[in-house]
Amino acid sequence: MKILVAYDGTLHARNALAYGIQKAKEVSGEVILLQVFDAGLFIDYDGGPRAEEMARAEAARHLEDARTLISETAAGVPVRVVSEDGNAEEELLGLAESEHADLVLAPPRYKSLMQKSRCPVYLIPGTILMPVDNTDGALAGMDRLIREAAATGSRVLLLGVVPVHLYSRWEKKELDKVLKDTAGRLKKLKKALREQGLDAIDVLRPGYPDEEILKAADEYAVSLIMLPSGGTTPSELSKAASIILDEPQRMKRPVVLLPVTETT
Repeated sequence: MKILVAYDGTLHARNALAYGIQKAKEVSGEVILLQVFDAGLFIDYDGGPRAEEMARAEAARHLEDARTLISETAAGVPVRVVSEDGNAEEELLGLAESEHADLVLAPPRYKSLMQKSRCPVYLIPGTILMPVDNTDGALAGMDRLIREAAATGSRVLLLGVVPVHLYSRWEKKELDKVLKDTAGRLKKLKKALREQGLDAIDVLRPGYPDEEILKAADEYAVSLIMLPSGGTTPSELSKAASIILDEPQRMKRPVVLLPVTETT
């Protein structure tokens, strides 16, 4: 796995770099750090003749801080540092393309990359979406979700999805129970996340799960989606995961597959 980190010296960028190094360790991957200095910002700049010189010196300090973090935490992980002049977005997209990056990690200022990059872009911090249904299946992924949100400083969007298309007009009682049970799971999971000190919100929507997941991802600028996968009895959410993963052109975000808890 090749991970490209957009580095601008901010705290968010340092967190993205630390996360990228840890992720590379887990998957025996490599990291490319890219710092871009945009000299074009200083054209007609009224900060004095030394403004660009001072900015370059600050950028050099930021890069040195990154090298220190790498030396302290990246043992065993190949890390390449690249420094360029130019437009940050253009340089990031170009390097991601030429290096065939599998994932781009970036601070929130690079939000526009999510629609332009051919590989998934994970904003750190961002919003992590996890769909929930009327079963306890989501519980199996809670530990992973908590670790991911804590490591990236992200908030969590719990999306309750009710597949109303499965119920006829004569099955209102059954549908009402599914709605009630799904809302109850959302409340329980949100409470558990907040007890861990995490920012969590919940949304309940009727519809086709795959469509509602993608709609919510766009509406809430989601940077990572955690989806159920596996299990001996396919659920509507695991079916949605298969549909979404089979249509990568619709998915511009990284996806984490979670184990499914079987219920009886």
